[in-house]
Amino acid sequence: MPNKELNKLKNVGPATIAQLNNLGIQSIQDLCFHLPINYQDKTKIMQISDIDVGDEAFVEGKILSVQTIYKPRKMLVAKISNGSSFFNLRLFYFHPNQSKQFRSGAHIRCFGKTSLSRYGLEMIHPDYQIMQNITPLSKTLNPVYRITKGISQNKMRSLIKLAMDDYNFEDEEIDLSRFYNDESLTIREALNIIHAPDPTIPIDELTPGGTHPARVKLLKEELIAFQIGMVSIKNKQKTSKAYECKNNGKWENDFKHTFPFELTNAQKRVSREINNDIAETSPMMRLVQGDVGSGKTAVALLSATKALDSGYQVVFMAPTTLLAQQHLESIKNYFPSHQDEIALLTSGLRKKERDEIIENIFSGSIKFLVGTHAVLQNDVNFKALAMVIIDEQHRFGVNQRLTLTRKADNGLSAHQLTLTATPIPRTLSMSIYANMDVSVIDELPPGRLPIETSMVAISARDKLIKRVEKAIKKDSLVYWICPLVEESETLDLSSVNERFDTLKESLGEKNVALMHGKLSNGEKKEAIYKFKSGEIKILISTTVIEVGVDVPDADIMIIENAERFGLAQLHQLRGRVGRSSKASFCILLHKDKLTELSQERLSALCDSNDGFAIAEKDLEIRGPGEILGSQQTGVLPFRYANLVRDNKYLTDTKNIAERIYDADKEKANQLMKRWISGIISYANA
Repeated sequence: MPNKELNKLKNVGPATIAQLNNLGIQSIQDLCFHLPINYQDKTKIMQISDIDVGDEAFVEGKILSVQTIYKPRKMLVAKISNGSSFFNLRLFYFHPNQSKQFRSGAHIRCFGKTSLSRYGLEMIHPDYQIMQNITPLSKTLNPVYRITKGISQNKMRSLIKLAMDDYNFEDEEIDLSRFYNDESLTIREALNIIHAPDPTIPIDELTPGGTHPARVKLLKEELIAFQIGMVSIKNKQKTSKAYECKNNGKWENDFKHTFPFELTNAQKRVSREINNDIAETSPMMRLVQGDVGSGKTAVALLSATKALDSGYQVVFMAPTTLLAQQHLESIKNYFPSHQDEIALLTSGLRKKERDEIIENIFSGSIKFLVGTHAVLQNDVNFKALAMVIIDEQHRFGVNQRLTLTRKADNGLSAHQLTLTATPIPRTLSMSIYANMDVSVIDELPPGRLPIETSMVAISARDKLIKRVEKAIKKDSLVYWICPLVEESETLDLSSVNERFDTLKESLGEKNVALMHGKLSNGEKKEAIYKFKSGEIKILISTTVIEVGVDVPDADIMIIENAERFGLAQLHQLRGRVGRSSKASFCILLHKDKLTELSQERLSALCDSNDGFAIAEKDLEIRGPGEILGSQQTGVLPFRYANLVRDNKYLTDTKNIAERIYDADKEKANQLMKRWISGIISYANA
């Protein structure tokens, strides 16, 4: 059986199984498909004299001398010669037994990257083997795998070899030739090549972006399996049932009378798309993307009135208590006739108050619930939950989102509307969110001016403080963002407490307030209130204000150590200003000497206010992790594919997946079991 228990493998006990489980390896099949992330060529020895600085080299020789040095730091240095040339091996981290292995005259092989120091050519912490007798060289390239504590590369290689010998490839071969030309390699042949490549195959053909047929076969099959999973989710959604939400009534009238603006054309279009979805009996899964300040929340609340006026309940989920409290205030302002039917549920409530709210949710007297993760608790049950709105969905884990949509009860699924101000490039949204409909609010409310963004070196900070002093005298409100709460010994970053002390001294205590995650909810609320009312002019804060803090009159954003932030996060922070018709400014305060990459990233932000353009740039520079980590996407990381790097295969594999799903459910299930078993259900969250 392909899923034979791992402990049936030779010398694999409970400890090893636990370590493999940490890597997501649950079965022999998983071991076979635990694919290399790189390779080492240990099939031939290089002459030391032929090595250039920066080369990755495999060399051998005799240890001439070894010494432990204690200044400027403790290190072990071994001098190694092949008779005509020599280099140094240097270890900074070693234990006494290791140092005993390094003895003069011993034969050693080393594989690593070479560098140049004042002592000459050297390798720092290379792979090495000290040998009693000279052993034969490897006949294939050495694969390098993702490993965990307790499992070395050599152990992983031997485990995979055992699994490959045990796996019943004949039973597990999935013939896809009628659906696409898969280069005629069988899965066994492809895996044999990938796990033990012939040294004549260039390594770059096998590593990420490579075009070797074995790599392409596995890559395309994984993408096809993922796309099949998305198709199956979409089909399951069609068979699920949800409440019809299409009535007009008092909730909608309240909103229309209290909302102070005319909806933009983009907001009207997205509202129609949502309303068409929730009028159906199959559950909506819609993602609304919109740049900061584009009015996503207003669209969500207007659509929520359809569910509320149809007699059902709505939940609005926010990632932090501070943001949930702000949403509660806004929602109560928009629905003055329904004050008693709106409630807030967070983890900080007293037991008596919490119990009363939970009882009222279950009875149905609370119609509109605003909450944080506290809503997900098992004892929070609804009478008729028709719609779930999730703000900044990537801040909730997949299990949490799944739990929430299942609280609809009565055998029904809640309509799900997720909001994000992190624009998702089309490359990713067509795959990661293939099970969702995507709406884009691509228009800002009228009267908004572009935010003027500039870069300032940290050496000019005193001049910047003088500029801020002049601005606050003209009633500017300023955010000053720092990355840390307290001083760090390991990173040269200004702490928010240190900056608070500096600005208090320069600009006066009455003008500044402090905000960070370690403050109580009451202290945070007070700081925001004083800032919003203009009682204080400068809010010195960590990124706790990144999402949802709405102070329309704030017009200056200063981000200290800006080079330490991701582009997407910088864009989110910048979006806290420019929320009125006032001219607004964002200053990226950075260290004096920037790397080329940091310069490119910060310049990209200065050049554009377009969130989608910035997201594309972020994707190009940093890959999908910055925008969509595994928790955000709703799926675990791919084993082999990369949605950005391998996007040229997406359209083709999507079409193949749809054909396989329609024509052969057995093959579709086999592929999902092989590549995405146990994770695809989370993509529905």
